Amino acid sequence: MASTLHGHSCVTSRQQAHRTISDPAIGPLDAARDAPFDAYHVISAVAHGGTSTVYLGEHRATGARVAIKMLDALYAGYGELADRLLHEHALARRVRHPGLLDIRHAGRTSSGTPYLAMEYLDGESLGALVDRLLPIAEVIAIGAQIASAATALHAAGIVHCDLKPGNVIVLRERGPGGRPRVKVIDYGVARLVDEPPLAEGMIAGTPAFMAPEQWHGAPSPKSDVYALGCLLYLLVTGEPVFCGGLRKLMLAHGEQMPERPAARRPDLDPSLDRLIVRALAKDPALRPTMADACAELTRLTPLGYRAREEIPASLAERLEATG
Repeated sequence: MASTLHGHSCVTSRQQAHRTISDPAIGPLDAARDAPFDAYHVISAVAHGGTSTVYLGEHRATGARVAIKMLDALYAGYGELADRLLHEHALARRVRHPGLLDIRHAGRTSSGTPYLAMEYLDGESLGALVDRLLPIAEVIAIGAQIASAATALHAAGIVHCDLKPGNVIVLRERGPGGRPRVKVIDYGVARLVDEPPLAEGMIAGTPAFMAPEQWHGAPSPKSDVYALGCLLYLLVTGEPVFCGGLRKLMLAHGEQMPERPAARRPDLDPSLDRLIVRALAKDPALRPTMADACAELTRLTPLGYRAREEIPASLAERLEATG
């Protein structure tokens, strides 16, 4: 089975905290600094993924900070990976939304290595922060913003295909009432709505968040709704919807009914419990649209939201502690 998968086993919040620097990311730093970017210079490596590294950069003319995502030299000769990286820019140009990462420029170094210049986000991966149960109000505020950003993607004809905590950045800059502000990132496996299904045996995404139809190579906007349901389930219960190896996850997402989140989190608002259960329906037709999910989460956002200083060890406080 050919695939582009991220994480093959039981995905917990701690395991998703992967957007940090690892030793392999440091090695290419000197090469990246020497790469002749036309408008930018590289300062430091900040994150490493499966095939690329993200660097902190600076615009030579303005001094503005940017994030530069560059395909690692080991993979620079793989045309499909290079095309996929540049495809992220093509997709990002189709939509603008305050909750979506702004990819400002795509190019190649003189050696032909592709890179993206993106807005620099001052914050932390949600996957690195959800190491305990969050206040329900914070989960709702985060979920509403993710749903709003995904709704904009869908309206532009794009399916994200990989909504998960690791692809959500919680910004240090907070919104009204001290609510966390978030950005959805990474269009590495995103697809256009009207693209044909993937070839037989091809799948792309993160197993713990993949809808049944996505396992068969046919993701749709409703697949993102399912992923949002999985993400919200994890945030409110502290546990993924399903655990296990790749085959077990495929069978569970396709056939097994999960335990209701309220059974694991008794203080869960019944409306949020129902929304998550609907989002996790096996049949895409039974799931709400992302716009409907966004409307419901937005309606729930003010309910029970206490002032930031009344929430001990909130996301905002922990973000400040990591600053």
